[in-house]
Amino acid sequence: MPGIKRTAAQSDGAIADSIHPSRKRRVEYSEADAQLAKTYNDLADEVPAVRLKAAGTLLKRLSARSPSQVGSIDEALIRLVKGLCSGRKAARLGFSVALSEVLRLAFELAYEHAAEELRLEAVTRKIVRLTEPEGRVSGQESREYLLGRRFALHAVLQSNAALISTVSDAEWQDFLAAVVGLAKQKDWLRTECGAMLYEYLESANGSQLSSQRVQPLIAALRDQQVLRTAEGVALWLSIASHWPEALPKDVWQKKDPLSSDELLQVKKIMQGSSTDDVENASAGKPSNSGTRQSQPSFAWKVLLTQLYKRKEKLLRKFWEETVENGLFANSSSAERKALGLQVVCLALSTAPTPLLHIILGRKTLRTIINQRTEPGRYLFEAAKAPLDLLVSRTKQEPAAAAQTFEMLVAEGAFDQSTKTKTIEGILQHADSESLSEIVSTLGSQVSRPAVEGEGQAEGRRRAVADMLLSLVRTRRDPTLLFTEETKTGSDRGLTPWLGRLLRLLVDFGYCKPTPAPSPALVEGSRAVFRARLMSCLGLLMDHPPSDAVRASAFVAAELEASSQRLYRPVSDKARQALSAAKELWDEMTCQKDKAGVLGYTMLFDLSMLQVYDEESDSVEALQDLSATFQARQAGGESATMLVELLLSFVSKPSALFRKLAEQVFSSFAAELTSESLQSLVDILQQKESLSGQQALFGQDGEDEAGSEEGDSEEADSDGIDFDDMSDVELVNGEERDGAETGSSDEHDHDNDGPSDGDSGAEDQDGEDEEAIFDRKLADALGTAGMDEDSDDDGSDMDDEQMLALEPHLANIFKERKKDSGKKQENKDAKENIVNFKNRVLDLLSIYVKGQYGNVLALDLTLPLTMLVRTTTSKPVAEKAFAVLKQYFEACNKHKSVPQPEEHEACFGVLSALHTEMKLGGSKLHANACSRSSLFLSKVLVARDQGYYKRIATMYADLQSEWYLDSKSKVQGSVFTEWTSWSLATRKQK
Repeated sequence: MPGIKRTAAQSDGAIADSIHPSRKRRVEYSEADAQLAKTYNDLADEVPAVRLKAAGTLLKRLSARSPSQVGSIDEALIRLVKGLCSGRKAARLGFSVALSEVLRLAFELAYEHAAEELRLEAVTRKIVRLTEPEGRVSGQESREYLLGRRFALHAVLQSNAALISTVSDAEWQDFLAAVVGLAKQKDWLRTECGAMLYEYLESANGSQLSSQRVQPLIAALRDQQVLRTAEGVALWLSIASHWPEALPKDVWQKKDPLSSDELLQVKKIMQGSSTDDVENASAGKPSNSGTRQSQPSFAWKVLLTQLYKRKEKLLRKFWEETVENGLFANSSSAERKALGLQVVCLALSTAPTPLLHIILGRKTLRTIINQRTEPGRYLFEAAKAPLDLLVSRTKQEPAAAAQTFEMLVAEGAFDQSTKTKTIEGILQHADSESLSEIVSTLGSQVSRPAVEGEGQAEGRRRAVADMLLSLVRTRRDPTLLFTEETKTGSDRGLTPWLGRLLRLLVDFGYCKPTPAPSPALVEGSRAVFRARLMSCLGLLMDHPPSDAVRASAFVAAELEASSQRLYRPVSDKARQALSAAKELWDEMTCQKDKAGVLGYTMLFDLSMLQVYDEESDSVEALQDLSATFQARQAGGESATMLVELLLSFVSKPSALFRKLAEQVFSSFAAELTSESLQSLVDILQQKESLSGQQALFGQDGEDEAGSEEGDSEEADSDGIDFDDMSDVELVNGEERDGAETGSSDEHDHDNDGPSDGDSGAEDQDGEDEEAIFDRKLADALGTAGMDEDSDDDGSDMDDEQMLALEPHLANIFKERKKDSGKKQENKDAKENIVNFKNRVLDLLSIYVKGQYGNVLALDLTLPLTMLVRTTTSKPVAEKAFAVLKQYFEACNKHKSVPQPEEHEACFGVLSALHTEMKLGGSKLHANACSRSSLFLSKVLVARDQGYYKRIATMYADLQSEWYLDSKSKVQGSVFTEWTSWSLATRKQK
């Protein structure tokens, strides 16, 4: 007040208290109100734990007994219902939980302590009033209010008001009328309210309702014409399961909407309209349903679940009428088909495995395939969902793979047509039992492709062959391929599905199947099946020999058993060779030393397979193999002959034969002699040219220019898709481990590397050929001496001169064509030799890894070092260096070096390496020379330390020559590495 003055002794609080005594109470209320506001704010938090804590805090506050408790609860109800009308954050989630608990407390006070304003009737009216928008609002605001009412009514259900005995039937009926009335306002609200009621009836609390409580629900649905809708049908089925006595008799025949007599009506209902709408339309009344469904109603799941329990015939009839001939009808809109695809997804995720064949009916699959044929189709992505779901279900339930696979393949739903990886995914997750059925299904597809025309049939058969290969490729676990039993049984230690798969490939690749396929198999398809058989054996060859031999033995036995059904019977000479080999094969399998004969067994199996393939010289190779085995049994030297046979295998562009040679070579590496090892070295020393190929494969001139390797490569490539990782290997095109793929800095060539120099030479040759051709042409035309500016082009020749000139021109162009073909022939020959050297280096890598302590391994250091310099292929140079490196590292790892008896021979190799250094080359070559020289020095010094002086003298002489000759090609790093090695070994000593 103006007349009152403050003194220094008076505080603001004292003045306030003396003037406004009630002010302190308002401050205390504001603090409590702020705390309550925070609680309501936390109810809308996005973190569930925060929401639950806030609900508990609010309930604790309202549970405190006080004269104002009823008023506080009523105020809380108002605030919570209004909060449900907000779309802010997670308001509906938090407020609905809090409202359910507050309503429990409210109903307790209402019916136990006579709080009339908290009775169900009053609460229902309050919810309807508070969720009624005031004035004109937007469509979104109206939607928020309707959703708020839906959540508020749901909270009433969750509070279990229906289970309170003192709640009158009239109150309960009013509440149900409010729920059904809300459902009638919008189609989407009908689904929301129907799902809310259904979930409550199926819950533990809802199942405790009496028939008297359920009957008003049926009455409300009937009065509001909701009973004969999809949601009404779902609620009817739920009530029929728990309270059948509460159902009226005059709604559905036999009180069952799923009876065969009512399926037509249910079909119309599930497609988006109620039967009440149909009746209204016929009577001239407005329809209650007009919007399309964007997603399936919960009723679909309820109906399908009920149908799964009924007779299969009823499910089939419902699915065909409602989905296939309804949603997927030819006249159906894209929106209706989209709904159908969602229904299919729902059915695929819930149907028992034995009923999947009904869900994946022909019309359903045709719709999916048609929508996936072109990316521009409206439902292209939507049609992918059921296919993805099939793969997911197969992953969770591998036993379902066979049935789903059979249905997809029967309708041609291959991955190529659907542009997905559905088939691949199903095959990947199938279990062993399903795999047997899948292989049988694929066999039927080969015999009777469900397509029109021979061209389509052959395409289908090639796709089946690829699937068979994929089955083997995706199984790496030995337990899925091999069994413990190897002697008895028709599958010879293979799992049943794998035995059936290999038998199928043999049957369609080599034999005349019974019954005969229709249309008949053409040779191109047979070649594909033979190629896939080789690929499967190649994949199985990655397993240990004891397992891999089972597969090769199985195939050999199948071919022998099918000798009378062969599509192309073998010759008499081949039959004799096969018979003799079979006797030796039987002798091998009876030997106790299984480890010693596994390699020979696989060689015999694959050699006999080559005979059945009618490959050139295959009969002679089988005879040589028999002679080699007999020589080994007699105690003679057979290693050289065996190496020659292995080289004939690795020379072929086949992963199977390469892996076979490597496995066999590994088992016989310890038996190699100096002569057999030299056979490998001889190949490394061959020229990478046509002359080298002719010398290597015994060819004579141009008449035999096509090498054996080239011929086999061409034959294997007919009708074979290299993109499917088949058995055929691309020359210089496969990815390899180790040094063959990639290189480090120390492996890089200098500018004088073989690849760059070779490329330049080829360009120069091309320029020379062009110049020679121009000169010959000019001579023939008589224009060689003409001036460039001359206008005379030689066109003044008469007819006789032109006729005389024609033979000369023909010869010139013939020679040019011949030269062009020879150039390509030289290029092919180079690739063949380079590929062959790569394979030999693979064998030598195996040798040095296991025989690092063998004195014979020392003989490899010089030829490998020379190969680094002489080869025109950078990958070959790097691989040769990698073999040397592996050899040296194996000795270091095992702390063991060879101990040669002839030290002079070692000094001779060391001297040759020093001579090799003088020839120059890339950095990689210098590194190979230096490391090989140091390794030999290590071997010699390990034998006698006195040899160090002699070695040092050799290095000193080399260094003197390098120092005095400015043009020396020796790398200076050779001497620094020698000095470093000397210092290191001296310290170790």
